[in-house]
Amino acid sequence: MNLRKYVVWMLALSLMVFVAACSEDENPAEPTPPVNEFNLLTEVGDDYFTTYTTASGGVNLPVNRVDPPGLFQLLTDGDASNDPLIIDYRSSTHYSAKHIKGAVNINLGSLMDKIEDGTITKDKRIVNVCYTGQSASVATAALNLMGFDAQNLTFGMCGVTSDTNLVPETHRWNSQIIEDEYAPNKTSVSPPTTVVPFPTLNTGKTTAEEIFMARFREVNLASGWGISRLDVTTNPGNYFIVNYWGADDYNNIGHIEGSYQFTPNLSLQSDEMLKYLPTDKKIVIYCWTGQTSAQVAAYLRMLGYDAVSMYYGMNGCSYQSLTKSKYTAPDPPDAYSAILE
Repeated sequence: MNLRKYVVWMLALSLMVFVAACSEDENPAEPTPPVNEFNLLTEVGDDYFTTYTTASGGVNLPVNRVDPPGLFQLLTDGDASNDPLIIDYRSSTHYSAKHIKGAVNINLGSLMDKIEDGTITKDKRIVNVCYTGQSASVATAALNLMGFDAQNLTFGMCGVTSDTNLVPETHRWNSQIIEDEYAPNKTSVSPPTTVVPFPTLNTGKTTAEEIFMARFREVNLASGWGISRLDVTTNPGNYFIVNYWGADDYNNIGHIEGSYQFTPNLSLQSDEMLKYLPTDKKIVIYCWTGQTSAQVAAYLRMLGYDAVSMYYGMNGCSYQSLTKSKYTAPDPPDAYSAILE
């Protein structure tokens, strides 16, 4: 190559490099926007907590809710195709003594592990079972928010029988509702008005399902989600207390002193009452039985709030004053023994 051709070639190459560089400067690669993890979770939560209809957390069951008669119907109708996957969260000892036929026994803390290893899948309806229906509600909320079809058995194994000779620890509801009556307060509390910045989540995950799974583990959702009635009613000023009832029930039946009224299927939306929840105070949620409030507490804990559910709800405070949603032991006690093994 002679000198003249070499110079021309080098000039052309330099021009090409210059044009490419200018093109890159004019069209720089768009940086990936950071994921707002809180917003991703509330998009799911806004939908879930406005569409579910019962403490069981589901709307798709033919019996509308998973109560013992409904589960009994599913398991004894001769059609195995509609049988749910039943997960029993009680101790292995009590599970071994007696459990619902076909139920698998796991620890609530290992729930995410069982999803990852394929024990729990999305191709089958799930019924969560515990002693009283409250721990199972935590699992129900977590699973449904992650896209599973899950419900909890109303009142847990205490809804199947109250005979401890038949099933261990099924006296728990009866033991709870004979507590001293707490006189409900009927003085309404004005709704909170101070908007509080939402918590910031940083799991590093990019989908709502992955974030819920990570948060379940980060907050150790298998423990710390509950509080006793005595703790709440003795020191109500220590907590931001949420009455998760309709306004009429809040006013007419009464409520725990100082509690704010949040309407189910409405108030938990991110553009409604959620923005008033404090991030510097423990939040106590209570409902009729502690089953719905356990779901709410589980959700709020995954969102970054210090939230707990009051065990047994107002059944454990003012059982005699309630007009609905009261625990009633199965009669006769062995009515559902055919589904036990």
